[in-house]
Amino acid sequence: MRRIQILWSAGKKMFFLMAVCIGTFSSCYNDDDLKNSISGLEERMDKLEALLQNIQSDISTLKTLTDALSQNKSIASVLENEDGSYTIKFSDKTEVTIRNGENGEDAPQITVIKDEEDGIYYWGVTGTDGKKTLLKDGEGNKMPVTAAAPKIRINADTKEWEISSDSGKTWESTGVYASGESTGDTSLFSGVSQDDDYAYFTLKDGTVLKVLKSKELKCEILSGKQYFANDEEKLIPVEMSGISKYTVTKPDGWKASLTGKGLVIIAPAEENQYAETGGKVAVMAVASNGKSIISEIPVVLGEAPVNISVEGQTVSTTLASGVEVYYLGVMEIGEYNAESVAELVNGYAARMYMKTQALDKVPLAELLGKEPEAGITYMIWAVPLSENGTKYQPDDIIATVIKTAATVELKVSDITFEGATVAATRKGCDTYYTGIVNKAYYSAETVIDDLAFGGGNKQLSDYNGPLEGKVLDFLPTIVPGTTYVLWAIPYKEEEEEYKTEELVSVEIVIPALTYDGTATVNVGTMTSTVTSVNATVTPGTSCYKFYYSYMTEKALNKYSTDKEVISYLVESGKSSKETVDFERASLEPGAKGFLVAVALDSKGQLGSLVKVQADSKDISYNASISVDVSVEAGTLSATLTLTPTGSPVKYRYVHMKLSEFKSYPYWGNEEMVKQALVMNNGVTEILASALENNQLVIEDIQFNTEYVLYMIAVDAEGNPSATVTKKEYTSKKPTYVRIERDADLWKASAPEVTIDKIEKDKFYTVSYTVTPKPACKVFYVFAGPADYLTGMYDEQIRYVMTRGEKQTTTYSGFIYTTLPTNINVTWIDEEGRFYEVSKTVVEAPTE
Repeated sequence: MRRIQILWSAGKKMFFLMAVCIGTFSSCYNDDDLKNSISGLEERMDKLEALLQNIQSDISTLKTLTDALSQNKSIASVLENEDGSYTIKFSDKTEVTIRNGENGEDAPQITVIKDEEDGIYYWGVTGTDGKKTLLKDGEGNKMPVTAAAPKIRINADTKEWEISSDSGKTWESTGVYASGESTGDTSLFSGVSQDDDYAYFTLKDGTVLKVLKSKELKCEILSGKQYFANDEEKLIPVEMSGISKYTVTKPDGWKASLTGKGLVIIAPAEENQYAETGGKVAVMAVASNGKSIISEIPVVLGEAPVNISVEGQTVSTTLASGVEVYYLGVMEIGEYNAESVAELVNGYAARMYMKTQALDKVPLAELLGKEPEAGITYMIWAVPLSENGTKYQPDDIIATVIKTAATVELKVSDITFEGATVAATRKGCDTYYTGIVNKAYYSAETVIDDLAFGGGNKQLSDYNGPLEGKVLDFLPTIVPGTTYVLWAIPYKEEEEEYKTEELVSVEIVIPALTYDGTATVNVGTMTSTVTSVNATVTPGTSCYKFYYSYMTEKALNKYSTDKEVISYLVESGKSSKETVDFERASLEPGAKGFLVAVALDSKGQLGSLVKVQADSKDISYNASISVDVSVEAGTLSATLTLTPTGSPVKYRYVHMKLSEFKSYPYWGNEEMVKQALVMNNGVTEILASALENNQLVIEDIQFNTEYVLYMIAVDAEGNPSATVTKKEYTSKKPTYVRIERDADLWKASAPEVTIDKIEKDKFYTVSYTVTPKPACKVFYVFAGPADYLTGMYDEQIRYVMTRGEKQTTTYSGFIYTTLPTNINVTWIDEEGRFYEVSKTVVEAPTE
């Protein structure tokens, strides 16, 4: 008998294997299959853990890109790395890496959705059907990308992907199973491209972010002369911006390439007799306006006479045999160039920089003669003493960079029971993260862990303002009597790990409120329905502000004194200085509860607790009202004619595809639908008075598709009808116009597709225009590889209508893809006929 028990908790893996052989005689079995099974499960779990980190990293990258759009940042450079990823450097010196994922896990597709009215990007998620949905915070508000990013995890019990939109307090299942069986990489991104003016970032769901590129051209190799052994590889740091194109040249036999990490140089192999022993590696960078710049670094095979190494904020040197005297100095990066150093050591001041022995971890401050500034890049240069007295040339200078640690200075002032004024000042960094935590839950280690999963608020400028708000962290209110910790840490590139010693923090002690004050607050008449209670709350005598909340009777009974309830209100309740129309919705019928409130005066003294009974009404089904429904189904809409009995004032309904009814959220259970309708939970409610001739039109349905409708009537008191009306119907099958069968009619109304431009980097960016003809009432455009459209002609029409862009006038679009690809268009004419898909094939241009 063999028993395997597998437990997975909080991302940890534990395996327990118990194998027992029972028999009259000794026996054994081949456990290779069992071992392979366990090994495979371990491998899938490892994949899922890595995948989870990758996706959270992609979410952080997506936030950085949309922040760049909203904050008018530009892109300094887009460079492809050897592994196919891209390193994106911004004008504020922040940096992200984007991976292309193919054939990966079916993980949640986090996306961004731009509100065309306010121009703001909000967090969203794209479902498996391609539909984009806005994510909402705990209060039901849209989440701007400038706020905290959503988090994801894999539920240890259900093994389903879950999303949190409130920094991990609550989690919602996506219904997507995390198998860990994918063979490819999973990324939120599908492509990166650029032209002279913009960089384009395409998400898996087709969303394209277009970010302006910097115009200022910069390409500076941060190193002096470099010595190599045969086959030795070195990565040389480079500062870049505004680069549209570049060319790298090097001595014969050497290898050199510019990546997002820097300049990679590889010396020739020893057996390469034709390789040059030295020379220069040069990068010629070109801006979009045609301006160019050349940056060079001397390279040579052999031992460096003086080798400079940096560890933290210390400098060491090693000297080659025979070198007893050398010059060494330090300059800020903005002041350094090899020509000025050569001039310096050729002059009388050279003696000041003379060294007669190697350095062993000498502090940078000692070499500078002062404390170095935070976040400043310095060049440590050196050159051996000339043996024959010849002048030093710029190519003789050996140099390497050292950067002092950046930090953020935090200050606090004007502390009151309502908050404080805080200041965050950058010291040597352009970007930093901040956060605010109750001291009881703060630890430096937790902050560092959270940063790896998108924690913290990214800041691009110094801050001086209130502690509360959404800038430093999501802290809408300050709780008196609480000690907060404000922390900050300079931004680092994705590959670099944050350390606790880099974290700065300051404690902010908010004074507590006092009791036994005389301020008052007034609660008006309480009105209730089956699912809600509401009343007006007004400030009374000496009331500076008041706290209020709805509490169930059970919750209120947990507190033994009014003082405990008041403490709860101050910590968790809402507050206002003006009259509030309070409403608590989505209650269970017959729920027992209270509206509780307390007033506060300007000196921080709390008044007496106010408690007002706030019970929702019991459900009373109204048997005298009902609604019958007749359905007239079209191809893309359905007209519902409602015939009421009695005098209902509202109707509630659920309308969905019959095939989808069997899945979330009803799982084919009609009792769950009835409960949702009665409770007005996730259903559609309409006023009877808003209907014209008792008719309701449902738009944007799919043709030739089965649908189901559930509807109830509601009276003026909020009581539902005793019966639920159910109607199933099939939307109308359209009249099709086929390419071959109806060639003249099809050609006469086919929208014209024009390919405007094809550009290539790693893939192709195809720009196109679709122009409808007069007979075309509406058309749908979907661009994608030919194998995306499968099945019969009607299935292809449905696919394009579902996934494509719906348009009525001339439309311009682009797609970042491989070639060949198709621009697929289907359309409907004035008589309602559906046209077989037009497929414009875009081939790769000939070289």
